Amino acid sequence: MNDKQNNKDLIERHNRHDLVTREECEEILEKILKEQGIAGGQLKECEIVPELSTIGYLGEYFHLHLRYQKAEENELSHIRLFVKTKPYQNPDMSDFIERSGMLTKEATLYQKLLNELKKLTPNIWCAQCYLVKPDLFVMQNILDLGYKPMKDSSVFLNKPQICSILKGLASMHACSVGYEKKNQIKIGDQLKDVLYEVTVNPKVVWYTAGIKAVLAVALKHPNYQSEPLQEFIKSRLPSILDTVYDMVNPSTKYNNVFCHRDVWGGNVFFAKDEPYSKGAAFVDFQLCRYSPAAIDVLMTLYMSIKPSDRKQIEKECHEIYYQQFKEELSRMSLNAEDFMTYGEFENSLKDLALFGALYNCIAATILRVPGDYLRDMKLNRPDDFHRYTNVDRTDEVLELVKIDVNFRDYMLECIDDMMELVLRDYFYKE
Repeated sequence: MNDKQNNKDLIERHNRHDLVTREECEEILEKILKEQGIAGGQLKECEIVPELSTIGYLGEYFHLHLRYQKAEENELSHIRLFVKTKPYQNPDMSDFIERSGMLTKEATLYQKLLNELKKLTPNIWCAQCYLVKPDLFVMQNILDLGYKPMKDSSVFLNKPQICSILKGLASMHACSVGYEKKNQIKIGDQLKDVLYEVTVNPKVVWYTAGIKAVLAVALKHPNYQSEPLQEFIKSRLPSILDTVYDMVNPSTKYNNVFCHRDVWGGNVFFAKDEPYSKGAAFVDFQLCRYSPAAIDVLMTLYMSIKPSDRKQIEKECHEIYYQQFKEELSRMSLNAEDFMTYGEFENSLKDLALFGALYNCIAATILRVPGDYLRDMKLNRPDDFHRYTNVDRTDEVLELVKIDVNFRDYMLECIDDMMELVLRDYFYKE
């Protein structure tokens, strides 16, 4: 099935109003007008159309158009909202999402936390949510808030872009600290049944399939062909990589914050008027955790730029993040050092670095594959797509390493990046 036919089928299947009822549209409009300080308005038309330019792995996306008449005005006003649902077109993925609870988790976070956190800063780092249902939620369209996505989410970021992301994360993290202080509650306690792990878990096949593929590439890496290193990769490395499972959990050593945990180019939007001086805004909160701020910072730096380039700028990036964190808390009349000193922040980055390196290796088998490899697979071979993402991708990854030089070079560099940490801490000490 080609893209044109797929889009036609999607339109025929979902260009309808049963995803959101008219009564729900009226409730949404009432909330929006109240936010804007408008006395009232009458809904005239509501329409849902599919978002055809975005191919999501963990959901299907739509636009909800509301046309309404304000009190004492004759002309119609219009607002466009964003709708996210389960990926109904792919039954295997839909079942995976339902079993993992990802969409329910994200919807609950919008309903119970995100709308409250964003009130604590004038900086925009996420959209407002107006409706939550078990398999769907409706929120502001981030594009209409003055933000734009990357033109190509597969390309590596430059330093200004990375710093914008870190500023956005610092704002979000600071809001979680301010929220806890204001309400005298720990987010990890309040939402312990929601902020569970859905990816970095030995029971999650997406992750374990990724580890299997990474280990297979490591065994083929030309730098690790000596007998001792081959034996180390086979017998010792798997258990060492298992230590990452604890790293993503709430820490007993470092202060925990509300973390996004899925910061890559496809989930990031930059301000149109001041592209990189303002903090970035984020979407897709289904992987969020309550953990040290370093987890988000490491993920951003490891996944956004090649390892050799990251090492040249990471110190400055750490400082920019912490400065924004301080400024946000100062705006709330709070002292950042009461929650996380810069020294503690640096130590957490070192202690948890293996998470960033390993997750980047795994993510590369999804995000850095050549061209439209996975997009074509999802559109034309959904069963193969489900197998690759959620069952086993080792053979395909090894084949891509053989036939695509760019993918091979990046995977090998990422493996080197990870092994440098592992060998420093585990192998050469013995």
